[in-house]
Order: sequence, then structure tokens, then C-alpha cells
Amino acid sequence: LAEATLAGGCCPGASRNRFAYNEAGQVRIRAGLPIYECNSRCRCGAECPNRVVQRGIRYDLCIFRTGDGRGWGVRTLQRIRKNSFVMEYVGEIITSEEAERRGQVYDRQGATYLFDLDYVEDVYTVDAAHYGNISHFVNHSCDPNLQVYNVFIENLDQRLPRIALFATRPIRAGEERTFDYNMHVDPVDAESTRMDSNFGLVGGSLGGSPRARGRIECKCGAASCRKFLF
Repeated sequence: LAEATLAGGCCPGASRNRFAYNEAGQVRIRAGLPIYECNSRCRCGAECPNRVVQRGIRYDLCIFRTGDGRGWGVRTLQRIRKNSFVMEYVGEIITSEEAERRGQVYDRQGATYLFDLDYVEDVYTVDAAHYGNISHFVNHSCDPNLQVYNVFIENLDQRLPRIALFATRPIRAGEERTFDYNMHVDPVDAESTRMDSNFGLVGGSLGGSPRARGRIECKCGAASCRKFLF
């Protein structure tokens, strides 16, 4: 695999990007850089170290009712190592125009299920309101323990990355999973300058939206809390 990468034959090498994982499947590149995993056209098997997100959730997670007004949340039933893949944000892929329309409805409901896919341009959005997985219930935090990465597997259209959540630190069994709905990723080198630094989970469009949105109070309780989600 290392020789293939150096020769440009493996997926990361062929796309001129860094190999994203170590031998334990932990992400080793900085947030903002894309991840290119092997796909159905590759000769490697299911145990290839460059197949992580596509294997799905590997930890025992559960949904629980929070006691501080944040609704439902997700916590882990087992310890999660730092930089490990935890879950993918899954939903219905819609256009940004449709997301704007639905966002106005969700705003009135106080819901936030729209995730802009703006790795290179803001064309599509993932809506997890009606279709998705356990990521639908993950709460926001200004001091999160999950980080978003853009992943490409069977698809190389940079407008349609898959959204993977990796642990930013070791996570204890019983601890709630969270990520920052309004996170900012600064370009770390020339490879990531195409990254829109304003990506996150939103009830409408975020950044460049023609519609002014009301401020949503944050209830994460972190010492670094910004007081508002948006």
C-alpha cells in the first residue's frame, strides 16, 4: 500500500492527497483536508486500512433524553479512542434552494437538521429531518468531542462529500457525543484552500444566505460557550 501511494496508484496518491489513516484506522490528517478512501474499483479487500468510514459505525451508541432542555442526545456505551471514526452524518441530499425553503419551516419549529455540503461550493445540503441515522440526535457543543471531515469513496464529485465525524479526544463510556454546528476550519496548506471555512449543521443556509436568521440560544454549558448557536 505504501509503495502504491508513493507511485500515485492508491486512492489518496492518485488524487494527490495524503493517506488519512494510521494502521489502527485513526485519522492522522488535520481537519480541512479531504479523505479519499478505496472503493469498489480497487483491488484491495475489506480489511484495507484505507477503508474506515465505509465500514460504518463500530461503537455501541445509544439515544437518551437530556435533562437540561436540549432534547434527545447520543452517548457512547464504550470508550472511544482519539481520532477514531464514530459515525457518518446521513440524510436526504437536496439542493441548496430546497434547503432554503425547508430551513424556513425548520426555523419555525426550532429544528436544525440541514448540513451544507460546501467543500468546494454550496450546491447541495444533507437533510436529516426525515431520513438518516443516529447522527440525527447528536447535539451541538461549543467544546465538542467530534470533528467533521469530508470523505470521498465511490464518488469523486467534490460537491458531494460524505460527512464523517471523528473523535477529537478519548471519550469515556457514558459520555455524550457532540460537535460544533458552526465550526470553522482554517486552511492548513495548499490542499485545503478549497475548503469553505464556514460549514456546519444549520436550520437553513449558513454563510452567504440572503435570509437573515434569528439567533438561537446555545445550551451546551461549556466553559467556552458562545451563548448562541448561530
